[in-house]
Amino acid sequence: MFKKSKIDVLVATNVAAPGIDIDDITHVINLDEPTSYDEYIHRIGRTRRNGSFGTAYTFVKRGA
Repeated sequence: MFKKSKIDVLVATNVAAPGIDIDDITHVINLDEPTSYDEYIHRIGRTRRNGSFGTAYTFVKRGA
């Protein structure tokens, strides 16, 4: 349904997200900190596929 533009928001866990292949993702919102630099780059890199531009947000805990 997401690929057919019938829904606008997709929520995925760390288990499901790596297998998702969707073009034109405009925003990635990390509700937790990635556990590694590579995981962070993989997550936010979804907004840059095929020369497109997007925005990535990461929420972090104060004092963590």
